[in-house]
Amino acid sequence: MNTEKNVAKRSAEKVATLTPATDIYESKEGVVLYVDLPGVSKSTLDIDVDQDILSIKGQIDLTTAENMQPTYMDVRANVYERRFTLGDELDSSKIEAQLEHGALKLSIPRLEKHQPKKINITVA
Repeated sequence: MNTEKNVAKRSAEKVATLTPATDIYESKEGVVLYVDLPGVSKSTLDIDVDQDILSIKGQIDLTTAENMQPTYMDVRANVYERRFTLGDELDSSKIEAQLEHGALKLSIPRLEKHQPKKINITVA
């Protein structure tokens, strides 16, 4: 029975997720998100947009070397996950993503019709 509890506990740990810290900056041109994803590589990162929901999911490897047994671990969950609702004025088809050293930068431009325009003045 004790073994069954350990298996159930490990299974529960696999589905636990971390919410990554995110900084959001808004400008006239659009929105930029900086998402902290330490330990996530490009191959384990998924970014999707479905309708107006932006989903970010990244997995980290928590395994240790065979000859090592951790005494204590701060991080037990191995999945980062976060969702954002995008406004109608943002162009989700032109999102740009850059991942560098565990920091994800997402640039989401505004639709052209929502960007400010300079009006030229002519002298009559």
